Amino acid sequence: MKKLLFIALCMFFSQYSVQAQDSIPSSKEIEMKIKLLGYRFYQDGERITWKQLVSATESVNEANKLLKRAKSQNLLSNILAFSGGALIGIPLGQQSADREPTWELAYIGGAIAAVSIHLSFRAFNNANKGVDSYNLAVKSTADNRFQPEFQIVANGNGLGFAMKF
Repeated sequence: MKKLLFIALCMFFSQYSVQAQDSIPSSKEIEMKIKLLGYRFYQDGERITWKQLVSATESVNEANKLLKRAKSQNLLSNILAFSGGALIGIPLGQQSADREPTWELAYIGGAIAAVSIHLSFRAFNNANKGVDSYNLAVKSTADNRFQPEFQIVANGNGLGFAMKF
């Protein structure tokens, strides 16, 4: 009876430790760097894309929402910046070709570019907050997680089962 109880306890604790490890988010922190043409994200020394970043942060709901918002704001900002720059460039090209420039397009392009700059700052703030909250959640769960060690001990008194935590 004691052997059966001992085997059942061993199976229970091994199953418990496997389930506890599955619920903990990845302990790899994410690093955000700002480059000339945008943001670069690195996890464990390897560069990851926006799509990989969003999927990597699914375990932390708040960070995931912020990073999804930053991704969409960044995309919209890039589209607006391109179109605003094109509208500014059209009258400049007309003037360099000795034609009559339509400066109204440049004014509209400048307004669109100003909106894209505002969206770009919001995207940066959301991405920065998302990465920080993910790293904070990963660090706090890595420091506080329950990691028991199980050992089978044999000595002069007999055979036993020990748990260290």
